[in-house]
Amino acid sequence: MIRKNKKAFPFIRIFRAKFALFAPDNSSAFPRSVALEESFTLIELLIVIGILAVLVAAVVLTLNPAQLLAQARDSKRQQDLSALNQALNTVYALDQTVSFGASSTVYTSLPDSSSTCGSWGLPSLPSGWNYNCVSTTTLQNTNGTGWIPVNFQSNGVVSLSSLPIDPVNASSSNLYYTYITGGSFKLTATMESTKYASLASSDGGTISGALEMGSNLALGQGVFPSGWIRVPGNPTFGTSDFWVMKYAATCSDATGAVINTPTDGNGYNNGATNCTPTNNRQISSLPGGIQIVDISHTTAVSYCQSIGAHLITNDEYMTIATNAANQPSNWTGGSVGSGGMYLGNANNASEYPADANDANGYAGETNKTVTNPNDERRTLVLSNGQVIWDLSGNVWEHVARSINNVGDLTTAMALPSCSNANAGWEWCQYGNTTAPYISSWSSDVPQVSFAPPNSSWNTSQGMGQVYTYGTGANQNTTVFLRGGNWSYGSLDGPFALSLGWGTGDTSSLVGFRCAR
Repeated sequence: MIRKNKKAFPFIRIFRAKFALFAPDNSSAFPRSVALEESFTLIELLIVIGILAVLVAAVVLTLNPAQLLAQARDSKRQQDLSALNQALNTVYALDQTVSFGASSTVYTSLPDSSSTCGSWGLPSLPSGWNYNCVSTTTLQNTNGTGWIPVNFQSNGVVSLSSLPIDPVNASSSNLYYTYITGGSFKLTATMESTKYASLASSDGGTISGALEMGSNLALGQGVFPSGWIRVPGNPTFGTSDFWVMKYAATCSDATGAVINTPTDGNGYNNGATNCTPTNNRQISSLPGGIQIVDISHTTAVSYCQSIGAHLITNDEYMTIATNAANQPSNWTGGSVGSGGMYLGNANNASEYPADANDANGYAGETNKTVTNPNDERRTLVLSNGQVIWDLSGNVWEHVARSINNVGDLTTAMALPSCSNANAGWEWCQYGNTTAPYISSWSSDVPQVSFAPPNSSWNTSQGMGQVYTYGTGANQNTTVFLRGGNWSYGSLDGPFALSLGWGTGDTSSLVGFRCAR
C-alpha cells in the first residue's frame, strides 16, 4: 500500500524506519508501530530508483568495464610471459644440450592440426621463415611437445606445470603468444588495453603495442610488424583488430635502412626506381623516410602483397579515422567536437611533404615554418594508445574500394551528388549546413562508409571535403584516395575523400599504406 506522506525526504524516512526496527520497544523517539506503518509514495520510489540508476551509470562509465577486462587479460599475459621467460632462462643456464627449437621459425600458442598453422590465416612471413603449431591435445605440454618445443622437465629444476596460452588466443585479433629462437630467444604478447600497451612501449623491444621478453629482443627483426600499430576493430565496418603501417609506406634496403632517393621533390620517386627486391629495396614503415609516391593503385596493391600484407581497405581506413575522431586528444579544443581535429601537414603550399623525424608529430623539420602547431600536428592517437602518422595531410593515400572489408572493386562507380549540382568536378562539404555539400550519396559511395561519425561535422571540425562530380553521374573512376596532401589546407582531414582517380593514375602527391 502506498500512502501519502510529505513530511520526510525518502532517505530520511528510510533512516527513521531502520532506526525504529532496532529501537527498544519502549522507545519514544520513533515508535515501532509508526515506523512500521509508514510507507513510500510512488514519486518517492521513482526518485530513489532514478538516483540509483544515475549512480550505476556513472560507475559504469568511470570504471569502463571493457578496459578493465582488457587490463585483466593483459595482466595475465604479463605474468605468463614473465613465467616463461624465467623458465627458459633457467633451462638455458642449466642445460645447453636441450633442444630449444628451430631457427627461422615462429612458434605460436595457436592450436592447429596443421604444423604450419594453415588454419589461422596468419600474415605471410619473410622468405625462409615458417610458422609452427601443435594440436590442442599437446598444446600446453612442458615436455617438448607443447607449443614451445623445449623440454622443461629435463633437469627437474624448472617448476612449470603447463605452458600458458593467451587468454583470447586467436589470430583474428592478433592475440596469441609467439616464441622464436636461434642462439637466443624472444617471447611476444600483444597488449589489448591502453594502460598495458603504453607500458609495453618501454620494454626495449621493437613491436608497437606488444610485450616482448627474452634474452634477445632484437631477434626476428623484419618478422614481426615493427613500424606497425594494432588498430581496434569496428563491427560497423566489418573489421576485427588489425595491423596497419604506422607511417605511410617508405622504401628501405635489405638491412632496413631508409632510402630516400630518387626523389621528385615531394617523395620517393617510385616511377624512377621501383622499390623492389630486384633493386635491393623493400617496402617498409619507418620514421625518417619520405613517403613512396609516383605509384599507381595497381602497383601499390602488389607492393603490399609482396610483404604479406594488403593495401589498406576503405573499411580499415574508416575504422582508424572514426576511432581517432572519438578521442579527445585529437581535437584542438581538448574534447570531442571542440575546435577541430588536427589536419596534419596541410597548411601551406610551400611546404613539401615531410618525413617522420619529429618526435612530437609536428611538421617542423628543416626548411619548414610551423605557422600553427594545432593545424600541423601530424599524429593521431587511437583508443588503445597507438599513434598513427599522416592519416591527414602530407600525401593522399590509395585505399582499396572494399565493401564490408572484402574485395577491391575496380568497376565504374556511381558518385554522390553535390548540393549545387554543377556538371563538373568539385569539392563538397560533409554535413548539410555549408554549401556546397553532399546532397545525396550513392550505392557505391554510401554515407555510412565515408562520412564522419557526427553527421553535422564538416571543415569547421577539420573533417576534410569530398571531391566528386557535382551531378553524381556514373564515372569511370575506380579508386578512393583519402586524407589530402600538404598543400590542400582545409580540404584535408581524416575523412577527406577524392573520387576522381583511376587504377593506373600516378602523382607525386599520392602514396599508400599497407595493412594486415
